[in-house]
Amino acid sequence: MLLSSAPFYVFLAAVCLLYWLASRRRSLQLAILALANLFFLAHFSLIYLGLPVAALIDFFVGIGLGRATGRIARRALVGLSITVNVGLLATLKLLPVLTGSRWQWLLPLSLSFYCFQSLTYTIDLYLGEIEAGPVRNPLTYLAGALFFPSMTAGPIPRMGNLLGQLSAPFEPDAESGAQALLLIGIGLVKKLLIADYLANNLVARVFDAPALYSSSEILIAIYGYALQLFFDFSGYTDIARGAALLLGIELPENFRRPYLAVNIAEFWRRWHITFSEWLRDYLFDFFPKRRKFPVLSYSYAFLLTMMLGGLWHAISWCFLIWGALHGLALSVVFAWKRRRAVPSPRLWPRLLGGLITFHYVCFTWIFFRAGTLPNALAILRGLGSLTWPAVNITPAFVGVMIFAAIAHCFPPNWFEKATRLTAKAPFWVQGVAMAGLILAIQTLAGRGAAPFVYGNF
Repeated sequence: MLLSSAPFYVFLAAVCLLYWLASRRRSLQLAILALANLFFLAHFSLIYLGLPVAALIDFFVGIGLGRATGRIARRALVGLSITVNVGLLATLKLLPVLTGSRWQWLLPLSLSFYCFQSLTYTIDLYLGEIEAGPVRNPLTYLAGALFFPSMTAGPIPRMGNLLGQLSAPFEPDAESGAQALLLIGIGLVKKLLIADYLANNLVARVFDAPALYSSSEILIAIYGYALQLFFDFSGYTDIARGAALLLGIELPENFRRPYLAVNIAEFWRRWHITFSEWLRDYLFDFFPKRRKFPVLSYSYAFLLTMMLGGLWHAISWCFLIWGALHGLALSVVFAWKRRRAVPSPRLWPRLLGGLITFHYVCFTWIFFRAGTLPNALAILRGLGSLTWPAVNITPAFVGVMIFAAIAHCFPPNWFEKATRLTAKAPFWVQGVAMAGLILAIQTLAGRGAAPFVYGNF
């Protein structure tokens, strides 16, 4: 059930209607949400109906961490949670490597984001980061741990924050509803009118058969993929955040104009923010750092963290190289900042840094998208051939790329202003506008919705 497909919105409307009608009975709302989560999972495969078992293990681990005072007992409890979640994640990642596509039909949904989210709960309880302590109601925990808007591709909320929101009463209001509809509308435009258009009209063809295209066409396809990936993933995030708002849940922001970053460290503070924060807080910070050799020890931690982050996407050489390239770049930025603690305030150095960072990120996207190492090398050879015909690049494709680049740079306060304007409009005007947007998307998109890129991870 894609978040960009019509069945999802029929499902979401039904859930919201039931959820809002039960606004004075929080326990009933939680039951509705927990059942909606199970229905969403079952739509992919009935095997996912066993996931509440893993979730309840973390629930009872949390109860145990709230009561246990001994160091050994607490370590054993958090170790159990890590074993269950990492074991589940490793099994799902290794299964395609060991069996090919033979069992892919049985497990079509990646559970990476579920595992990451669950680990934030037990590890934060172990570290004493959740002031309210463990949740005592299993229904509340199942409603949050299996929260369907963020299940397939994030963003990754901290479970302590998510469960805190679910524990509070909720009644729908006009401003949240307007913001939710606006987020969903923006997400659909990003996905169906920009990301899918770029993928279908050049990017997919070039990356699938780079030998058939000139250097200029390959270069434009790489730029196109950078925009496609951003609008595909940020479009999913907008839809997920909008759907969650309709249920009274505020999911964290996941993107802040990442291609305007002036170095790789800033890029990761703007790109897939919840994942980069997860890597920092639950992986990077636990690697030992030596004060005597800070650059060497931090470089080792950056490299290992990003390589593991790359392998999370899939067990392949391409993702390992992609992670290693980002780890090396983060190490260079760290070493440079130690030598020059105060960044230059001048415009030209920042523009040059942004230009270099964007092209380095685009270079790493080659390995991210190529699928196989031979295909990535074929793309690099195609770039190096220095052939310039551009017969496959249409004016419409260039126009969409230019529009996408401009849209990427929109200031964040534009969305806040649009939200306030939308909230002031009558409900029927909002409904007509949404219906018109959906009709326009259906007319212009044509081919229907492709799966979200990060739904595979």
